[in-house]
Amino acid sequence: MIIIDFQHKCPKYKKKAITAAAWFAFNTLMPRVRKPIFINIRTIRKLAEKQGVYGDVIDEGDREFTVRIDVSLPLEELISTMLHEMVHVWQYTTKRMVYKWVHEVRFNKDVYSWDMPYNDRPWEIEANKLEKQLKEKYDEQRRY
Repeated sequence: MIIIDFQHKCPKYKKKAITAAAWFAFNTLMPRVRKPIFINIRTIRKLAEKQGVYGDVIDEGDREFTVRIDVSLPLEELISTMLHEMVHVWQYTTKRMVYKWVHEVRFNKDVYSWDMPYNDRPWEIEANKLEKQLKEKYDEQRRY
């Protein structure tokens, strides 16, 4: 089960889309998880312009995560971004990804520098691949 809390206002249709995408990703990636996962969603306008990201995830510890997402994205991009960030929630929840120290990340038992190029980060490679797969399944489900 996930418990979602929106920390900023956003249009109802976008809030509904973000929530639906989060639940879809949770049910697909973590069907056996029984303990609640708390997700704080911070919708931020123009996050991509301000910080160069569509979204990100912060592991707050104790099964709590903060997802920042650019609410000014078009709806389909917003859904894809939420699916992508939920892959990171899954990576953290399963302990496949752990921040070791300030600038290092452990992913699949290997330690990497956080400063490595985005496209070389193995956790991002996996998240991008799974995001596309999730989006295809999500779109297929919405058709019916």
